[in-house]
Amino acid sequence: MNGNLIIHTVILAAATLLLLPLPVALLRGWAPERLRERSAARAYAYAMLGLYVQACLNTVPRMLEAPAGLTTACTALGVGLAVVAAVFFMQAAARARRTQPVDGR
Repeated sequence: MNGNLIIHTVILAAATLLLLPLPVALLRGWAPERLRERSAARAYAYAMLGLYVQACLNTVPRMLEAPAGLTTACTALGVGLAVVAAVFFMQAAARARRTQPVDGR
């Protein structure tokens, strides 16, 4: 069930490089031009952090060769975080759409 240590290490490194810098930057106050609404940027950041934590929950127990029950529980918690991240993404999209001007600029 635990798989290959190298594969899980590569997945965790890729998740760290791809999913962590943008939400940290958004939470520190930087935002791209189209995300000037602070509440939308925060919701995107929380969603991406949820996906990053999900990657950690799926790889770290396997890297440590945790028992099958713990690995399954962490995977189930990761699925729950994916649902929460989807809710945050939808909330951010709704907030961003609500604050856009009528003429699209």
